[in-house]
Amino acid sequence: MNTKAFFVVGTLALTLMESGISILSVSADTVDTSWSNKYTVCSMCDHTPACQKSSRSAYYNYTNYVSSSMKYINIHAALYDGRDVSGHHEYKSYIGSTTHLWNNAIESTGNGVSVRIDSIRKANGTASGVWSPDVK
Repeated sequence: MNTKAFFVVGTLALTLMESGISILSVSADTVDTSWSNKYTVCSMCDHTPACQKSSRSAYYNYTNYVSSSMKYINIHAALYDGRDVSGHHEYKSYIGSTTHLWNNAIESTGNGVSVRIDSIRKANGTASGVWSPDVK
């Protein structure tokens, strides 16, 4: 094979490899899923709908509403069944705040596990927003 043909084949192979890498990175679930939670003094826990996690990235959360009686909610990373994968990281989420939640969901269970965000607030009120299991 001459040098010019080797260069063309090498360039093509490199292009295909780069395309493959970017296709793999697009597979993360970064689609926003809406959530709406209700809290009372007697029932202070709620959670987002569960979604499948496909990368080791942080969870993404944006809170667009919190009742004025509450001011914020406390959130942390969990598996689909409520098992904590937050590594003791808990966040206060206010109206208009974006949070990237630390988690070890993939590391503790493997790829494709369903996850959710658990939230707690000992007050009467509601909160809503959007989230995704992988950071955009």
